[in-house]
Amino acid sequence: MKTKYAIIIPTHDNNIGYKLAALDTYLKHAPDNVDIYFVHGGNFNTVVESKKGDVSYTDLYFKVSEKISCVHKKLYKAFKKLFRKDYDYYIKLDDDTFLFNVDVFASHKTSGEYIGNRKIIENNNDSIAVKNKLVFLKNYKIREPYKGDLPKQYCTGECFILSKKAVESIINYKGPQKYEKFAIDDVAIGKILENEGYKININKFLNYEHPVKFDNFYIYYKKHYTNELIPA
Repeated sequence: MKTKYAIIIPTHDNNIGYKLAALDTYLKHAPDNVDIYFVHGGNFNTVVESKKGDVSYTDLYFKVSEKISCVHKKLYKAFKKLFRKDYDYYIKLDDDTFLFNVDVFASHKTSGEYIGNRKIIENNNDSIAVKNKLVFLKNYKIREPYKGDLPKQYCTGECFILSKKAVESIINYKGPQKYEKFAIDDVAIGKILENEGYKININKFLNYEHPVKFDNFYIYYKKHYTNELIPA
């Protein structure tokens, strides 16, 4: 029996170009054991089943402020919503990440509970840089650093994978990272999993680029998935 995956992509209406570009490019090659979810904030909770071309996907809307500092809340709600489904692993992707080999999930034997590219916080300079991560992003009006506790290491948020067991631990966790109004999603999740005793497995099989301008999704698609010209 194939391993079952959920791809979870937090996004918002201002990033519709990234969503459409992903659906027009690499997501067309997601194998049949992979389901695709776009996670939105807003003023209501609802689920919308959709299709673009041959790609079926689901939009999950949660009553969460649509701010970059609240992405962690959208993810927690998405994990809780999807946990009872028969997924073995949950892949979190930033919407401006392009996967070069999404078709690998058709046959890959995934192992580990928390898988990704590791960021180690070794000294005070590292801590300052992480706490100011959102401040440094020019497109967002974040004026103050993150004040929550930092893990010693975490998987960077553009792409990481959680097992069902790890997601269950996040759902059941009762510490401060679960209830922070302002957080950096990958940092908060890394701290929860560190507190719960999880170790990081380094990603050795997923290839991707981040960040990618949405116009470049089509350039990468032509180069990595097809030799045919992509319509304008």
